[in-house]
Amino acid sequence: MKIRNKRSSRHLSARNVLFTAFVICGISLILQIPLSGANAQKITKEGSAQLYTAKDGTKNANKQKRKYRKGRRGNRKGRRGKRGRRGSAKVFVDLVTKGTAVETVQVYGRIIARQAGVVASRTKGAVEDVKVHVGDRVKKGDTIATLVSSMLKAERELKAAELKESSAKIRTVGVQLSLANQELERLKRLKKSSAFSSARYQDKLRDVERIQSALIEAKAKREQARARLRMANINLFNVKVIAPFDGVIIKRAVEAGDYVSLGAPVVKILNEKSLEVEAEVPANRLGGLTNGIEINVKPEFGKSFKASVRAIVPQENALSRTRVVRFSPVFFNPTGTIASNQSVVLHIPSGATKQAVTVHKDAITQRRGKRVVFVVKETDSGLRANMRPVELGDAFGLRFEVLKGLKPGDRVVIRGNERLRPRQKIKIAAPRQMGSRGRWQGKAQPGGKPGWKKRGNNSFGGSKKNRNKNRNDKIKIGGKS
Repeated sequence: MKIRNKRSSRHLSARNVLFTAFVICGISLILQIPLSGANAQKITKEGSAQLYTAKDGTKNANKQKRKYRKGRRGNRKGRRGKRGRRGSAKVFVDLVTKGTAVETVQVYGRIIARQAGVVASRTKGAVEDVKVHVGDRVKKGDTIATLVSSMLKAERELKAAELKESSAKIRTVGVQLSLANQELERLKRLKKSSAFSSARYQDKLRDVERIQSALIEAKAKREQARARLRMANINLFNVKVIAPFDGVIIKRAVEAGDYVSLGAPVVKILNEKSLEVEAEVPANRLGGLTNGIEINVKPEFGKSFKASVRAIVPQENALSRTRVVRFSPVFFNPTGTIASNQSVVLHIPSGATKQAVTVHKDAITQRRGKRVVFVVKETDSGLRANMRPVELGDAFGLRFEVLKGLKPGDRVVIRGNERLRPRQKIKIAAPRQMGSRGRWQGKAQPGGKPGWKKRGNNSFGGSKKNRNKNRNDKIKIGGKS
């Protein structure tokens, strides 16, 4: 019994301990639930605040981004308003004219010089000095180069001494001839006396003839000596290389110290005032070319000029069936714009002249398969461009014959008509605002050259990469600005 009671008491105590522990754990859990709710509420509030802060930052960033894009669209709209759909387009115009016209064909030619060549040395010797350089202008008679003259001076003195020797020999032979003639006369007076010797007379007669021949030979040698002296003087004079005509030095072949022989090239000279045009014209196009007729010549670079026919060479190329024609030009500035061997385009008349209404070729555009022009019309709201279809005829240089659609005096757009719309407002630009290649050159922009602004100069221009870079520099989304 005692043992059973001990076991029961042990089980009871264990149960009490477990119950007590369970109660304590339950009480602890009950007490921790409000605290966990408060902490969770605090954590939730902090997270919500951070979320709202992020949302506000995102909203502000999006707001700045929309404002930036709106400003950019406004700038684009402003630029488009100046030269786009809503603004007046800047154009260049030309008049429709009526006058005498002739159909022309283009022929390629070149500028040549009638007076050009190599200036050669007229004697032999070492070069002492060259007084000109490439590009120098010289006049006829100017000294180009000089040769060493000491040897030539010595040779001249030698020839002068030979001349003196020949002259002295002539005098000696002359004295001998006088003595021989005196003896011959004495023998003639003794012809009737007994002292006369016929053999002696004949011998003296032969002596006189021999001396006369010697005198003639001496005189010939004197002439030879004089000629050699003249040649020595010429060689001495030719130590100076003289310009044969006015021109420009285009090549220099020698330097000081070089040795040149007779005929060796020293410089090459070209007379820029003797330039003319040479072209090979097809034989079937020569009907419109007569001596004195003027044509238009357009160089590769520079202004156009007039040229008249000087000569038609009467020789035809068997392969190309062309003939060489020379034209005498009238230059605006021959020293600055025209050069030898420059390529030019000639507008050769190919038929008879006629009266026609013509329009500039740049005024013609294609719209829906039709040839149209934009005619300037004055309205109450300003100048507008009216699109008008035209019917064209033959080409006359830079102009077309108008068969239908235009009348003399109409103003047509020749620059800026590629993007014009019918009845679009326009603004006529001054002729000086059009560049040499048809680009507008308006007033100078701030910090730039005259003309339209380059896309790379503004903050939104350039490539896509540059635009993104500029945009990021202006606004940093979600960060510090």
